[in-house]
Order: sequence, then C-alpha cells, then structure tokens
Amino acid sequence: MTTTPNARYTFGFHGSMHLLLPAGEVQEETVEPFFENGDWLYDPHYFEQIPALFERRQPTALGGLDIAGVVVCFIGTCFAKKIFDEVYERTLKRPIGAQLDKLFNKVEIPAGKTVEYRDVIYLEDIDLVVVVRAVASKDAGQAIQNQVMQAHRVAYSYIEQYGRKGPIHCHKIIGGSISAVPEIFNTLEEIKQHDRSEIKQLSRR
Repeated sequence: MTTTPNARYTFGFHGSMHLLLPAGEVQEETVEPFFENGDWLYDPHYFEQIPALFERRQPTALGGLDIAGVVVCFIGTCFAKKIFDEVYERTLKRPIGAQLDKLFNKVEIPAGKTVEYRDVIYLEDIDLVVVVRAVASKDAGQAIQNQVMQAHRVAYSYIEQYGRKGPIHCHKIIGGSISAVPEIFNTLEEIKQHDRSEIKQLSRR
C-alpha cells in the first residue's frame, strides 16, 4: 500500500505531568500500532503549519467541567466524498475506546476534574478544521468512540448542507448528545478562550 498526502496524522496531549507519561504509554500501546500498520503518514510538522491549529498548551474546560487533561488525535484528509469515506471507514477502526479505558486504569483523575477526548480532522481541500470534543469517563471508552465517529458524520452532513462557515467547526458531545450545529472559531486557542469565558459565567451563577 502507498501512503497518500490525504492520510496524515499526529497526536497531542495537554495536561499535568502526572498524566503525560501514562497518556504517552497508552497511546504507544493502543493507537500508534493502528496507524503504523496502515497507509498513514506520521507528519506533526504538517499540522504545525495550519494557522487554525494554533493553541497554547494549557487545558481548560468543556461544558463547565474542569479538565485535567486533553487527549488529541489529528488527522489530515480531504472533504471530497470518496477520499473522506475511505479515511472515515479506516478511522472507525481506531481503538479510541481501548485508549481511554487504559488511560483511566493507569491514572487517578483528581476529584472534580475530568479528561477530554478531542478528534481534530483537517479537510485540506476546503481549508477547514473539524473538532469533535467529548468528556471521557471511566469504562465508557467504547461509547465515546461510537459517539465521536457519529459526530464526524454529523459534521460532514452539516458541511454538505451549509458549507464552510469559518476556519473551525466545533461539535461537542455532552451527555451523549452531539451538537448538530457547530460553534465557529478561528483557532484552537480561541476555543480555549471561549471555555474560560464559560467558566467565568458559570462561577457567577
């Protein structure tokens, strides 16, 4: 099989040091073999050049929950339906559930905090980043995996119907519900600033 420029990937993790090492170990045990055994190109530099992916590395919150760490997978592909369908079918098989379950078994998450899983897909031909965000919890890895994959279908359908509305379309999964209409942002850093604003508003209530 040959590697195509429409199947790039890299990983990311934001969070405290006590989570960083086990998160890396779990990634190496579960997700990396999936990509290494397929026709994917590991290319972190590619993603570093995308302006919309600018972000400082401190986690914040999702849905008002304090985030201890953010597990991130970046994939580069195209919106063209044939290419997207091929990549989507392959990404369905990613062991996201096993990755999250192993992480929760390796580390104790501080009380009052949670872990966010974030899928980031860059659609190069239309210069659009789709971000899917989900709150992960212990023993719910497979459910999160199923919801993330469904969220990508929701995101794709939205783009088909309404087109690109900004550099980033962000879909949240909260309580198992997927936001059908994305929030629009310019950068990942802007998402973080939005999260901080939500925390401040909640703290005033």
